[in-house]
Amino acid sequence: MDPVISINTLAYEGYDLTTALEEISKIGADYVELGFTKGFTEGLTEAYFSEAFAQETGKRIFDLGLSCIALSAHTDLSTEASIEELKRRIDFGKRLGVKIVNTKVGPKSRRDRFEKNIDAIANYAESMGIILGLENPAEGADQIIESGKTGAAVVKEIGSDFIKLNYDFGNAFIYSQGKTNPAEDYKKALPYACYLHLKNLKKSSNGWDFAQIGDGVVSYDIILKELVEEKKLLPLSIEHLFIYTATKDLTVRRKAKPPELSQISMSLKASLDYVKSLIGNH
Repeated sequence: MDPVISINTLAYEGYDLTTALEEISKIGADYVELGFTKGFTEGLTEAYFSEAFAQETGKRIFDLGLSCIALSAHTDLSTEASIEELKRRIDFGKRLGVKIVNTKVGPKSRRDRFEKNIDAIANYAESMGIILGLENPAEGADQIIESGKTGAAVVKEIGSDFIKLNYDFGNAFIYSQGKTNPAEDYKKALPYACYLHLKNLKKSSNGWDFAQIGDGVVSYDIILKELVEEKKLLPLSIEHLFIYTATKDLTVRRKAKPPELSQISMSLKASLDYVKSLIGNH
């Protein structure tokens, strides 16, 4: 079976979802990951996670010759509202036919609430046959999951086959303000992970820009070769945040407008081709 390499629709933030899906199909991708993140995705409301929108979106994905195995629909699992919010996201993912729904966790200050919520969430995920991927964040401070190491500890403690990690290499670098080396940190997450987000950054005159997968501080040449050689390759998703930039201290900021559509697609195709060249048909 060929490896799964998805393109996350957040790359086209600033454009509508139909345009994003059409462009992802045009660049030769086989898989798409829908990206919905509170505070990031423009105009996102809970109304998105409806049966009608799932049917409409699923048909559009199918008609474009794409497949979808994962959905990123981030909410904060340490709030009172998060159980119902996440159930809606799991239901939405189930209607799309995905196997994995990715989400964030929340701050340590609300860890007690997270621990109360997670049992009900795990039970619901299991009942729906959906694996929940807890993602290490880029934003915030003093988060429950800060890295591959702390993420592994959280998932191990939960002890459910339906709660795993979605490890984001770029987020590990951003959150730690460059102190964490993702090429080492990911190894701690891997035994507990179900999915991997590929994100990269490179220095600019004003701070940092999000970069193509083969062009930045994260050593994907080493990481992807290791995953192939050790037969530990998981489904991958390229998550390039073109409408964002980061300050010198790696605080993420939104730009006034996204780049031209052709620039986004050209860069994504280069990232996709680069990843394919390293992992082949493994």
